[in-house]
Amino acid sequence: MLHSMARWALILGIVGFLGGFLGPMILTPEANQGPMLGIFITSPLGVVAGAIAGLVIALWNGL
Repeated sequence: MLHSMARWALILGIVGFLGGFLGPMILTPEANQGPMLGIFITSPLGVVAGAIAGLVIALWNGL
C-alpha cells in the first residue's frame, strides 16, 4: 500500500510541478511569479492528491 501511495505521489507531484512551473513561463513569460505556482502550490497539491489516489487504488485492488 505504501509503495502505491509513494509511486502515485511522486508521479502526480512531478506532473503538478512541471505544469505549475513551466505552464506560467510558457503562457505569460513576462510574469516573474509564475514558477512559484509550481513550487509552492501545484507540486504539494499533486503529492497529496497522488498519495490519496495511491491509497484508493491500493484499497481497490485489495492491498
